Amino acid sequence: MNSKPDINAEIEKVLGASSSQNYKRAHSIGGVKIVTQKDVDDVLQYASNLQRAREPILVHENFDEIPQRFINCLHGTSYVRPHMHVVPNQWELMCWISGEIKALIFDEKGIVIRKILMNENNVKLIEIPPFCYHSFIAIDNGSYLEVRNCKYQPLVDRVYSTWSPSEDDINAKLYQERLSVAELGDQIIV
Repeated sequence: MNSKPDINAEIEKVLGASSSQNYKRAHSIGGVKIVTQKDVDDVLQYASNLQRAREPILVHENFDEIPQRFINCLHGTSYVRPHMHVVPNQWELMCWISGEIKALIFDEKGIVIRKILMNENNVKLIEIPPFCYHSFIAIDNGSYLEVRNCKYQPLVDRVYSTWSPSEDDINAKLYQERLSVAELGDQIIV
């Protein structure tokens, strides 16, 4: 008998060990949702002590809500494994909030084909289409608002690259370090 995957367990695996009930959420004041700079700073500090070194501030009410909306707070040591979203018409919109973040776009072999620097004086918004391998590196602790036009379904909405180590692989830190200095045309191998 095939058992149905536990979506909550899979969400916790992808997002981290803390319970989704414990995630920082946008403040709701009379139905208006608000996230302050102090909220972002506090979560960045908290994320610095987490294994994944990142933590969201949820704006959406639950993981079934469309669109998904959250502020992703990345400490400089966070490794976001290159991945792509495989649901047709599913895009990701990222809007810079703080720090300095490098978005990397890869071809199917893991060659860096685009680098996008998001910071106070550069790019503020990017939209990543489906079937596009990408990753993010916080050069300086950073945060961005992410909006996805789908439910959060980690079992079906993403494919991790075969040419990058998983987040718990012993080579993940080395891979991330090499990604942070990668140039266009580089293929990082560890």
